[in-house]
Amino acid sequence: MAETIKADKVLDVKGHKCPVPVLKTKIAFKNMKPGEILEVIASDPGSKKDLPAWAQKTGNELLATREEEDGTYRFYLRRPKAETAPAKDEEVRAKAHPQKQRMLLICSKGTLDMAYPPLILATTAASMGVEVKLFFTFYGLDIIHRRKVHKLKVAPLANPAMPMPVPNLIGALPGMTAMATMMMKGMMKREDVPSIPELIKTAKEMGVVFLGCQMSMDVMGVKREDLIDEVDDTVGAAAFVAEALDADISMFI
Repeated sequence: MAETIKADKVLDVKGHKCPVPVLKTKIAFKNMKPGEILEVIASDPGSKKDLPAWAQKTGNELLATREEEDGTYRFYLRRPKAETAPAKDEEVRAKAHPQKQRMLLICSKGTLDMAYPPLILATTAASMGVEVKLFFTFYGLDIIHRRKVHKLKVAPLANPAMPMPVPNLIGALPGMTAMATMMMKGMMKREDVPSIPELIKTAKEMGVVFLGCQMSMDVMGVKREDLIDEVDDTVGAAAFVAEALDADISMFI
């Protein structure tokens, strides 16, 4: 029973949305000894699936979960002892992937709403021990452009996924892009979702590799010094495809 479990450390991530609960859990485990138990208190419904999945794929043991009447969730996770044998599914995965699993994401769009998906996936995968590389091409370069990364916008024009319908005529009016951008930033802040610069910093801390598309840079007049310091290298399409051929997961965003 969860009531009988004594945690060595408590992590309170109430109010945080995906991917923060998983990322903070990963960071908390770094400072814990083998065999110690971490109690995670979360309010994001997504945590009910996310934290068990994270525990399974990282080899940590989920001892119990409990849903409180106030809508919060408690997870009891134990860092395995060094001599503990891996779970059966981990043994199977290790045989199928003798090397570290790899994920490659192509980031092709430079709007605020399209910058979040690759960075959220990248940080989450990295927290699960996956080697992640991001390839920024064409307008995706805006995400790693030092003068643009803090000014990414959301265009309401012909965007059917906007939280509130915006007719094309109204979306074309001056100031509507600024309003849509402010709305999205407000939504993210209200739900305590990290900003794009914060996600970039977290991704680098977790070892995510940032690659700029050299061809796109040449065509769009972007120089290496225009890119943020977190960028590891600039490569061409062939170099990236060579990496993608050996990846377990490749996605175009």
